[in-house]
Amino acid sequence: MKGDYRSFPTAATPARESGALGTGADMGTLLGNKYEIGGSRLLHSSVDLGWRSSVTAEVRRHEELHCEPFVQQVNEVIIALSGSAQIRRRADGAEQKFVSRPGSACICPRGVAVKYLHIHAGSLDMLHLYLPQNLFGNLECSDNSPIDSGLMYTGGFFDPLVQHIGLAIAEEMQTEGSTGRILLDSLGVALAARMLQHYTRQDPKNFTGSYMDSKAAGGLDRLRLNRVLDYMYQNVGADISLEELASVACLSIYHFARAFKLATGSAPLHYFTDLRISRAKALLTDSGKTLEDIASSTGFSSGANLTRAFKKSVGVSPTQYRTGG
Repeated sequence: MKGDYRSFPTAATPARESGALGTGADMGTLLGNKYEIGGSRLLHSSVDLGWRSSVTAEVRRHEELHCEPFVQQVNEVIIALSGSAQIRRRADGAEQKFVSRPGSACICPRGVAVKYLHIHAGSLDMLHLYLPQNLFGNLECSDNSPIDSGLMYTGGFFDPLVQHIGLAIAEEMQTEGSTGRILLDSLGVALAARMLQHYTRQDPKNFTGSYMDSKAAGGLDRLRLNRVLDYMYQNVGADISLEELASVACLSIYHFARAFKLATGSAPLHYFTDLRISRAKALLTDSGKTLEDIASSTGFSSGANLTRAFKKSVGVSPTQYRTGG
């Protein structure tokens, strides 16, 4: 695992529902409030990166965390990054007691009444992902209250895909890459798909609403696809989100990502990155433009970030491409 999570800054900004995150929590709600009260330390937050993504991420250090009873305000997935500690927690049903180590994960769905949560006998750095309701398309059960997401309240499980997604997000928070926002969106969609596959209380086909929306059953139709591609072309140098693209297609984030890949053979993030690289190739033919100029025009935060992405995609650096080397 790359990076030292203990090197994260200490003055991170905690995430709050601003009305734009769509978590379902009330305006101004501190999404990690139970951790703040319980004594954990916020190490890093996607809020400070300015990603304004549809998924909000925090890295927190828990050493002696003791939470009083609370009602969970958001759909949350937690992934251990480093360290080891004992966790005891309980909602309805039996107590969940386990030793958390790197890669272990927990789910705490919105609306669950948690009787207690304790982390002790060690130190854990954990990634907390606060998910918007519309990320899942609908994940609302017809026989439950609207606050019920249908997710399982479970902890201490090891899922290689969930672990991979968590590590990718944590690493991106450290490198602060130029595509961080849309990458976090895309990883959030992958996480939502995994939740639907394995961590719901019912078979996903029994959910109502947009999950079975016929508009998303196949790839994007030509009209929707053209609208989305036009939007990408017009905003190739901007910090766009998956939510914006889904809105252009008039689909939920989850269904848009699936339909776009079916239509193009590529995930939205990869397609958009390739588009930026293609624009950079065209600009490199103008010897009057510096690498920093081209990076700025194609949405990369610096010439170094452009070089890294360009070499990964093309196989040579922008300078080598320009000179034919």
